[in-house]
Amino acid sequence: MEAMAKKNDESITPNRSCFLFFPNGVSLPPETHEAHQDWHWFPFGEGRDYLFTKPLAPLVPYRDQISILQGLSHPLSRKIVGHNTADVFLTGADISRTYNNTISVDQLIARETGKYTRIPSLVLSSDNGIGYTARTGTLSFNKSGQPIPADAKPRRIFNRLFGTPEGESLPDQRSRLKNKGSMLDYLLEDTAKLARKLGNYDRRKLDEYLTSIREVEQQVDRTEAWLEVAKPNVDPKHINLMAGTDDPAEFIRTIYDLMVLAFQTDSTRVATYQLAREDSQGVGDKFPQALGLGSHHGLSHGTRKENGFVRWGQYDEFLSQQFSYFLSKLQSVSEGDATLLDRTMILYGCGTSTTHNANNYPIILAGGGQCGINHGALHRYTDETPFANTHFTIARKMGLRINNFADSTGILTELTS
Repeated sequence: MEAMAKKNDESITPNRSCFLFFPNGVSLPPETHEAHQDWHWFPFGEGRDYLFTKPLAPLVPYRDQISILQGLSHPLSRKIVGHNTADVFLTGADISRTYNNTISVDQLIARETGKYTRIPSLVLSSDNGIGYTARTGTLSFNKSGQPIPADAKPRRIFNRLFGTPEGESLPDQRSRLKNKGSMLDYLLEDTAKLARKLGNYDRRKLDEYLTSIREVEQQVDRTEAWLEVAKPNVDPKHINLMAGTDDPAEFIRTIYDLMVLAFQTDSTRVATYQLAREDSQGVGDKFPQALGLGSHHGLSHGTRKENGFVRWGQYDEFLSQQFSYFLSKLQSVSEGDATLLDRTMILYGCGTSTTHNANNYPIILAGGGQCGINHGALHRYTDETPFANTHFTIARKMGLRINNFADSTGILTELTS
């Protein structure tokens, strides 16, 4: 409860961090192609004098609050199939030979910031659940490298943040949590006996299972501790909780609205949102179809067709429009002499440049001016700078006292003040 008291200290304005992912790369017509000048995702020019192209044009109003990062990638992922990169986008793990993932940066941050909030981290997607290995449906992985299920139901997300379990009184909720805690105790006791009979491999797998149980146990304890603290009073009439994936713009904006509310009410300080899954998996692949552009995976493989790069670029532009909306909502919330956007660092991008090329990620870092992030420029990097330097920079600005993350070599000094 001491941490909760600190959380409720109104003199503290916390930093937040947010991680957004879209799949399948972006439109990058070669210089010799007629669409190159207009529909190349990366801007032209240098430094602060760069020129937006059409895919990122919706972000022009936020030029001074974004940095465009070109040339970054995870060194250990440069030779894997591009569609596998969502699994390691926030972890930087080596899954090139065997699939052994590690903790994602959002969960590392949540282990610190979660002491002060009802929900340690908000894990969201356009599909529910975790997907499957190498085609993940979540960006978030626990300390054992196990995927954390993502939520994609607006009403359920809202109720978790601001509602109460339907038909449950406070004593009912307390009783349910106590029963769940007893069940977890039994499982831990039972598996401890089993561990003594297992070999090394099976014991390692059991350890992963036990880690998941302990995390659920911690979640139960946290939920019970917060039962006496009223949830923020938020009117659901201002959010379209009935939004469905058949209307991509409305659905994506609803998820963004919920993230803004979660940060605004300090219900959490870290969130992830996977807009769609890699390859042709999940509902997100159909988002461009609702716009008359075909499937997302089809767009990424259709560049030799007439207007192929243009159509792909138009979908990139659509995603930028939604991202611009998110930035506008964050900017509309005042916090003292700054805004919620000034206090929120947003990493937006993809783990491939073109469909199967796990190099030169299209990345934007936005917001966080009051967190010590400098914006307004295009930054080009070589292979000497790992993508994990971006994660490390955000983690340090979130207050983590760590010396590195994954294979990071340092913070991005050109982005910090």
